[in-house]
Amino acid sequence: MVCRSFLWSGQAYSSKPSNISWKSSCCEKKEGGLGFRDILTWNTAAIGKYVWAVATKQDSIWIKWVSSVYVKDGEWWEYQPNNSASWYWRKICETKEVLKQYYTIAEFSSMSCYSVKDVYQKLTGPKPLVHWDHMVWNRLNTPKHKFICWMAVQDRLQTAARLARIGVCSSPNCLLCDQQEEVHDHLFFACPYSKRCIEEIKSWVGFHTTHSGLQILISRIGNSHQTKFRRQVWYAALAATVYSVWRSRNGSLWDKCIPTVHSTVTRIKQIVRDRIRSVMPRKVSRKDSLWFLTL
Repeated sequence: MVCRSFLWSGQAYSSKPSNISWKSSCCEKKEGGLGFRDILTWNTAAIGKYVWAVATKQDSIWIKWVSSVYVKDGEWWEYQPNNSASWYWRKICETKEVLKQYYTIAEFSSMSCYSVKDVYQKLTGPKPLVHWDHMVWNRLNTPKHKFICWMAVQDRLQTAARLARIGVCSSPNCLLCDQQEEVHDHLFFACPYSKRCIEEIKSWVGFHTTHSGLQILISRIGNSHQTKFRRQVWYAALAATVYSVWRSRNGSLWDKCIPTVHSTVTRIKQIVRDRIRSVMPRKVSRKDSLWFLTL
């Protein structure tokens, strides 16, 4: 409910613009979503099993009954229910019409067994994969860091520049430095405050690169030749930095107080250490374990 209220106003039907569309959220994590299923589409796929059972004349009493009472000697794929048909039967027939848009008669009837999951994937269609899912949903990330990074990597946080465009606030300037418009790239990587935080954290974990930008850093970490554990630690440090900068920005807005870079960096280091200690993977080499102890 909290997630729904934050992203989509908390109401089933609302005219307010959402932070991230339901369609973008309702897909696999590797496709950029939250791993949710579209329950209406899933329900259509589930009801489709009855359509398949009638089409393939499965050996059951219910199939024999609907065939003799409703379909009779007619062609199932062309059959249309009359107004006196029961609600559930009309719903099955409606689902049949939906499935006909995605399957040919031969293709659907040739299924040896019916898979709700496979039909659901057919109805939703393929989506392009993203390259940042390993960073956002990294096991070593704190849960709230994952969520903020998921929004940040898609440029969907409510920055001052975005709020100014829709008339919510008067100034689009960065709440940390007040030098440029508060867009995502500036807030997290070009603002003097966040830039110092990022540089100190990169030095701390030994990630040496002059590049900036969330998408670029994620790609650099993913393409590095380090062990999986070290890449996960780098991801966790980057996620914690993005979250902490966003937290400092919100503190400037609501509390009129910005923590020092030193206190923010110290807090980031402590959060990352504590999180990794609590969920340390079992298969970590001795070399990586010793490296982590030096952080």
